[in-house]
Amino acid sequence: MAEMQTNAAQNSKRAGVAQSKKRSTRVDLTPMVDLGFLLITFFIFTTTMSENTAMKFNLPADGEQTNVANSTTLTLIPTENNELIYFHGQLTEAIQLNLLGKTSFQSTNGVGDLLREKRKALTALGKLKDFTVLIYPDQLASYKNIVDVMDELLINAVPVYCLSDNLPTIEKAKLALVSK
Repeated sequence: MAEMQTNAAQNSKRAGVAQSKKRSTRVDLTPMVDLGFLLITFFIFTTTMSENTAMKFNLPADGEQTNVANSTTLTLIPTENNELIYFHGQLTEAIQLNLLGKTSFQSTNGVGDLLREKRKALTALGKLKDFTVLIYPDQLASYKNIVDVMDELLINAVPVYCLSDNLPTIEKAKLALVSK
């Protein structure tokens, strides 16, 4: 609190002239410091440091099954060890014709080039709007790998993609690739 100190001695040099009393002031800043720390604490606890980001993901409505042409379909299977198995069209045909491939998650010499090649081929045929990518992540695939695939789909403007967990498809593709 603020204190006022007064001087008890009132010696005056001139008689009849009123002199003002000399006072010394001392301000205690402890409450102000307490208030400052309370405000800092309040703002630290109520401030959001970073906003959560979420990927926009639209799910189809329940209804009839959608059929897609084999020529416009690319299937990607993220697996362990940052590897990606891919094939065009149906899995059974890809296994019979030995058309399964393996690539990485890089945008060059990886999944990015694969998507651009498929996009270029479909543009030449005039079927770009039907370009469909099916993604079947393996149980051992990391979340980062799935996000990398989704990022590449957005970068390459793939119009239709589907994320599924069809385990028989994944296992058949892995077995066929291992037996190569």
